[in-house]
Amino acid sequence: MAVEDQTLAELVSEVFRLFRALKSASHEPSIEGVGVAHIGIVGLLSQSGECRATALAETMGIGPSALSRQLAELDEQGYVTRRPDPEDGRATLIEVSPQGTELLARVMARRSARLRAQLTDWDEGEARQALQAVSRLTDALLNSPKGESLSA
Repeated sequence: MAVEDQTLAELVSEVFRLFRALKSASHEPSIEGVGVAHIGIVGLLSQSGECRATALAETMGIGPSALSRQLAELDEQGYVTRRPDPEDGRATLIEVSPQGTELLARVMARRSARLRAQLTDWDEGEARQALQAVSRLTDALLNSPKGESLSA
């Protein structure tokens, strides 16, 4: 059963509205002195586990040199660890350090508290439905062919 054109148009509009709302709600340039982009890197690494810097850059859609600078800063701050890849000495393996894991826990607690304050009139069922819908949409977008963008 295909989704109707009007529903798709409304969904695209709401996705961008959600994106703007998320940007507005997370307007802090840094949390505990760590930039939001850096926290995003630590979060991705936490989800993926140890990986090569090149794979992480590809996942993030940024160039290796831009990521390298950010990883150097995160390593210096103690939030990630880097080591040579034993299978390829030219490559670097990165993983979240215990300090990075603690930072993510504090950030997640802070974000959860903010969201809880904004969803005071929601019940658990509504939150679960939203979670399922957002997860399904995110999976569909992540699994779409490269180069296909909603903003095009």
